[in-house]
Amino acid sequence: MKKAWILVLAGSLVACGQPSDTPAGGDASTPAAIEHETLEAQVPESEPIASPYEVAESAPDDTDYAALAGYPDTWYVSYGWPGEYPSGFVVLEQGVTLNGRARPNPDAPANVACTLPQYANYQIWNRQRVERDSLEFIVASKIEPVTMLVDANIETPGDEGMQVLNLKAGDVLSYLRYLGEGFAIFGVNGQEYTINEAELRDISSMSAVSLEEDQWVEVACIGGTRAWLLYDDAIAHDDIVPSPIVGFGEASDIYPDEVDKVRAEGLELEAFQNGSFDEGPNE
Repeated sequence: MKKAWILVLAGSLVACGQPSDTPAGGDASTPAAIEHETLEAQVPESEPIASPYEVAESAPDDTDYAALAGYPDTWYVSYGWPGEYPSGFVVLEQGVTLNGRARPNPDAPANVACTLPQYANYQIWNRQRVERDSLEFIVASKIEPVTMLVDANIETPGDEGMQVLNLKAGDVLSYLRYLGEGFAIFGVNGQEYTINEAELRDISSMSAVSLEEDQWVEVACIGGTRAWLLYDDAIAHDDIVPSPIVGFGEASDIYPDEVDKVRAEGLELEAFQNGSFDEGPNE
């Protein structure tokens, strides 16, 4: 997908804080103007984070996201959104305003009015948007117990290569969060390990686990405020849809002439995520 760039607004528009309606020259193929007066015009491109493991490991050292979110101890809060192709959302129209929160917790009041820039794609691979707006992505996952049904030796990557966990029937692991590509973080005797779910599926209660998670992103709102937005709240807005899947590790803000296409694809993806496709009659 084409890379979006910043259209520098005329002095009079900057003074009144209003974005231009169309890119320079009115050409729909021109990259979209971004409605955020604090963004700078020249931001160098950076390499995308392509792996869910790299994302989870890239958490800033100076932020305790679990303390910030304030979820109960039965939840695990960590950095980055899960999945081989992490979720995201795109703002299709001007003036889209969401009720965000001052902290990433569903019990916190949704009283931070946050207007988002049109054409912005809030996806962790959209590195230009991430860096310009200092976006923070976290996920809160409800901890689920996984009980071993048989004795088993399970391989897991460690700092010095692969290591083996000697698990016994009756041992209880804690499913902490999904990473991607079938791997998840499990708690075992107070330590965290990355384990392939497939290794546990037939020898534990893994198949009965029902994943419950909240995906949060802290965004820069037009006007300078910041707010935490819940993914499910964002895509519930009529003019916001799930981010298009372009390619592995690829994402950018969209262009004006892509709105209709992105809307159609986003609604289709949302229907798929909600399991609302008509699968047809049973054979």
